[in-house]
Amino acid sequence: MVSYATSKRSATEKTSSVTDMTKRTHLEKLVRDEVWVDRFMSKIAENPGPLATPCWEWQGGLDRAGYGRIHVKKHCEKKTGRNFFAHRVCYMIHRGYIEPEEFILHQCHNRLCCNPDHHQLGDHNENMKDLADSRRVAGENNHNSKLDRDKVWEILELYYAGDADNVLWSIAEIAEEFEVGRGTISDVLYGRSWKDTYDEFWGEDDDKGM
Repeated sequence: MVSYATSKRSATEKTSSVTDMTKRTHLEKLVRDEVWVDRFMSKIAENPGPLATPCWEWQGGLDRAGYGRIHVKKHCEKKTGRNFFAHRVCYMIHRGYIEPEEFILHQCHNRLCCNPDHHQLGDHNENMKDLADSRRVAGENNHNSKLDRDKVWEILELYYAGDADNVLWSIAEIAEEFEVGRGTISDVLYGRSWKDTYDEFWGEDDDKGM
Protein backbone atom coordinates (compact mmCIF):
# COMPACT_ATOMS: atom_id res chain seq x y z
CA MET A 1 0.00 0.00 0.00
CA VAL A 2 1.38 3.39 -0.97
CA SER A 3 1.46 5.89 1.93
CA TYR A 4 -0.05 9.37 1.65
CA ALA A 5 3.43 10.94 2.01
CA THR A 6 4.84 8.82 -0.80
CA SER A 7 1.87 9.55 -3.03
CA LYS A 8 2.12 13.29 -2.32
CA ARG A 9 5.86 13.30 -3.03
CA SER A 10 5.32 11.46 -6.30
CA ALA A 11 2.64 13.97 -7.35
CA THR A 12 4.93 16.89 -6.45
CA GLU A 13 7.83 15.42 -8.43
CA LYS A 14 5.52 14.84 -11.42
CA THR A 15 4.27 18.45 -11.28
CA SER A 16 7.84 19.74 -11.03
CA SER A 17 8.85 17.62 -14.03
CA VAL A 18 5.96 19.00 -16.11
CA THR A 19 6.85 22.57 -15.09
CA ASP A 20 10.51 22.05 -16.05
CA MET A 21 9.44 20.68 -19.43
CA THR A 22 7.12 23.64 -20.17
CA LYS A 23 9.89 26.06 -19.16
CA ARG A 24 12.29 24.25 -21.45
CA THR A 25 9.82 24.43 -24.34
CA HIS A 26 9.32 28.14 -23.67
CA LEU A 27 13.06 28.85 -23.60
CA GLU A 28 13.78 26.79 -26.70
CA LYS A 29 11.16 28.77 -28.62
CA LEU A 30 12.61 32.06 -27.40
CA VAL A 31 16.24 31.36 -28.29
CA ARG A 32 15.18 30.34 -31.83
CA ASP A 33 13.17 33.53 -32.29
CA GLU A 34 15.61 35.86 -34.09
CA VAL A 35 13.49 38.97 -33.55
CA TRP A 36 13.21 38.31 -29.81
CA VAL A 37 16.92 37.45 -29.54
CA ASP A 38 17.87 40.71 -31.25
CA ARG A 39 15.69 42.62 -28.79
CA PHE A 40 17.22 40.71 -25.87
CA MET A 41 20.79 41.37 -27.02
CA SER A 42 20.02 45.09 -27.43
CA LYS A 43 19.71 45.22 -23.62
CA ILE A 44 23.36 44.21 -23.20
CA ALA A 45 26.33 46.59 -23.24
CA GLU A 46 30.03 45.71 -23.40
CA ASN A 47 32.13 47.09 -20.56
CA PRO A 48 35.72 46.40 -19.47
CA GLY A 49 36.05 43.71 -16.83
CA PRO A 50 38.78 41.73 -15.09
CA LEU A 51 39.19 39.25 -17.95
CA ALA A 52 40.80 39.68 -21.38
CA THR A 53 37.44 40.10 -23.11
CA PRO A 54 34.76 42.62 -22.05
CA CYS A 55 31.84 41.82 -19.79
CA TRP A 56 28.41 41.87 -21.43
CA GLU A 57 26.46 43.78 -18.79
CA TRP A 58 22.70 43.46 -18.61
CA GLN A 59 20.96 46.85 -18.86
CA GLY A 60 17.46 45.66 -17.92
CA GLY A 61 15.88 44.85 -14.58
CA LEU A 62 17.77 43.39 -11.62
CA ASP A 63 16.75 41.20 -8.73
CA ARG A 64 17.69 42.13 -5.17
CA ALA A 65 20.85 40.05 -5.37
CA GLY A 66 22.09 42.11 -8.31
CA TYR A 67 21.53 39.57 -11.09
CA GLY A 68 19.85 40.54 -14.36
CA ARG A 69 16.25 39.36 -14.66
CA ILE A 70 13.87 39.43 -17.60
CA HIS A 71 10.11 38.87 -17.65
CA VAL A 72 8.90 37.16 -20.82
CA LYS A 73 5.37 36.63 -22.09
CA LYS A 74 6.14 35.80 -25.72
CA HIS A 75 5.79 32.08 -26.57
CA CYS A 76 4.64 31.42 -22.98
CA GLU A 77 1.54 29.32 -22.32
CA LYS A 78 1.03 31.31 -19.09
CA LYS A 79 -0.71 34.64 -19.64
CA THR A 80 1.36 36.17 -16.84
CA GLY A 81 4.65 35.09 -18.44
CA ARG A 82 7.81 33.91 -16.67
CA ASN A 83 10.93 35.40 -15.10
CA PHE A 84 14.38 34.23 -16.19
CA PHE A 85 17.94 35.12 -15.25
CA ALA A 86 19.40 37.15 -18.12
CA HIS A 87 22.79 35.40 -17.98
CA ARG A 88 21.16 31.95 -18.24
CA VAL A 89 19.07 33.02 -21.24
CA CYS A 90 22.13 34.51 -22.94
CA TYR A 91 24.13 31.34 -22.32
CA MET A 92 21.36 29.28 -23.93
CA ILE A 93 21.25 31.60 -26.95
CA HIS A 94 24.96 31.02 -27.62
CA ARG A 95 25.67 27.59 -26.12
CA GLY A 96 22.42 25.64 -25.93
CA TYR A 97 19.98 24.54 -23.26
CA ILE A 98 20.98 24.34 -19.57
CA GLU A 99 19.32 21.84 -17.27
CA PRO A 100 17.61 23.34 -14.17
CA GLU A 101 20.11 21.67 -11.82
CA GLU A 102 23.06 23.25 -13.64
CA PHE A 103 24.48 26.53 -12.32
CA ILE A 104 26.40 29.22 -14.18
CA LEU A 105 29.66 30.23 -12.52
CA HIS A 106 30.80 33.78 -13.29
CA GLN A 107 34.54 33.68 -13.92
CA CYS A 108 34.57 37.51 -14.01
CA HIS A 109 32.63 37.71 -10.70
CA ASN A 110 30.31 40.27 -12.32
CA ARG A 111 26.68 39.41 -11.58
CA LEU A 112 25.45 41.47 -14.53
CA CYS A 113 27.73 39.77 -17.04
CA CYS A 114 26.01 37.72 -19.74
CA ASN A 115 29.13 36.91 -21.78
CA PRO A 116 29.10 33.11 -22.20
CA ASP A 117 32.90 33.16 -22.57
CA HIS A 118 33.03 34.32 -18.92
CA HIS A 119 30.79 31.49 -17.72
CA GLN A 120 31.19 27.83 -17.00
CA LEU A 121 28.64 25.30 -15.81
CA GLY A 122 28.84 23.75 -12.37
CA ASP A 123 26.79 22.09 -9.65
CA HIS A 124 25.39 23.58 -6.44
CA ASN A 125 28.59 23.08 -4.42
CA GLU A 126 30.73 24.67 -7.12
CA ASN A 127 28.30 27.58 -7.28
CA MET A 128 28.59 28.15 -3.51
CA LYS A 129 32.39 28.14 -3.79
CA ASP A 130 32.21 30.58 -6.70
CA LEU A 131 30.02 32.94 -4.65
CA ALA A 132 32.48 32.78 -1.76
CA ASP A 133 35.39 33.51 -4.11
CA SER A 134 33.54 36.50 -5.61
CA ARG A 135 33.06 37.98 -2.13
CA ARG A 136 36.78 37.62 -1.38
CA VAL A 137 37.75 39.67 -4.44
CA ALA A 138 35.01 42.28 -4.03
CA GLY A 139 35.33 45.86 -2.86
CA GLU A 140 38.24 46.76 -0.63
CA ASN A 141 39.85 43.35 -1.26
CA ASN A 142 40.08 44.06 -4.98
CA HIS A 143 43.28 46.06 -5.58
CA ASN A 144 42.14 46.89 -9.12
CA SER A 145 38.90 48.49 -7.92
CA LYS A 146 38.02 51.93 -9.34
CA LEU A 147 36.36 52.78 -6.02
CA ASP A 148 37.79 53.77 -2.66
CA ARG A 149 36.18 54.40 0.72
CA ASP A 150 35.34 58.05 -0.02
CA LYS A 151 33.71 57.21 -3.34
CA VAL A 152 31.73 54.37 -1.77
CA TRP A 153 30.50 56.73 0.95
CA GLU A 154 29.40 59.22 -1.71
CA ILE A 155 27.59 56.47 -3.62
CA LEU A 156 25.67 55.47 -0.51
CA GLU A 157 24.73 59.08 0.19
CA LEU A 158 23.59 59.75 -3.39
CA TYR A 159 21.33 56.71 -3.42
CA TYR A 160 19.93 56.74 0.10
CA ALA A 161 20.10 60.42 1.16
CA GLY A 162 20.35 62.38 -2.08
CA ASP A 163 22.71 65.05 -3.42
CA ALA A 164 23.03 68.70 -2.36
CA ASP A 165 19.60 69.35 -3.89
CA ASN A 166 18.09 66.35 -2.04
CA VAL A 167 17.68 64.49 -5.33
CA LEU A 168 18.03 60.70 -5.07
CA TRP A 169 20.20 59.21 -7.81
CA SER A 170 19.39 55.96 -9.61
CA ILE A 171 21.80 53.04 -9.87
CA ALA A 172 22.28 53.77 -13.58
CA GLU A 173 23.11 57.44 -12.91
CA ILE A 174 25.61 56.57 -10.18
CA ALA A 175 27.26 53.90 -12.33
CA GLU A 176 27.72 56.41 -15.17
CA GLU A 177 29.11 59.07 -12.81
CA PHE A 178 31.71 56.73 -11.30
CA GLU A 179 32.39 54.87 -14.56
CA VAL A 180 31.65 51.40 -13.19
CA GLY A 181 29.03 48.78 -13.93
CA ARG A 182 25.57 48.80 -12.37
CA GLY A 183 26.39 45.48 -10.73
CA THR A 184 29.30 47.14 -8.89
CA ILE A 185 26.97 49.88 -7.61
CA SER A 186 24.32 47.33 -6.63
CA ASP A 187 26.90 45.37 -4.62
CA VAL A 188 27.88 48.56 -2.77
CA LEU A 189 24.29 49.58 -2.05
CA TYR A 190 23.34 46.23 -0.55
CA GLY A 191 26.57 45.64 1.38
CA ARG A 192 27.85 42.77 -0.77
CA SER A 193 31.12 44.69 -1.25
CA TRP A 194 32.79 47.39 0.85
CA LYS A 195 30.89 45.92 3.79
CA ASP A 196 32.90 47.75 6.45
CA THR A 197 32.09 51.10 4.82
CA TYR A 198 28.46 50.04 4.33
CA ASP A 199 28.15 49.08 8.01
CA GLU A 200 29.88 52.31 9.07
CA PHE A 201 27.48 54.36 6.91
CA TRP A 202 24.39 52.82 8.45
CA GLY A 203 25.91 52.82 11.91
CA GLU A 204 26.41 56.57 11.64
CA ASP A 205 22.77 56.96 10.58
CA ASP A 206 21.72 54.94 13.64
CA ASP A 207 23.74 57.27 15.87
CA LYS A 208 21.87 60.19 14.35
CA GLY A 209 18.55 58.55 15.16
CA MET A 210 17.63 57.83 11.57
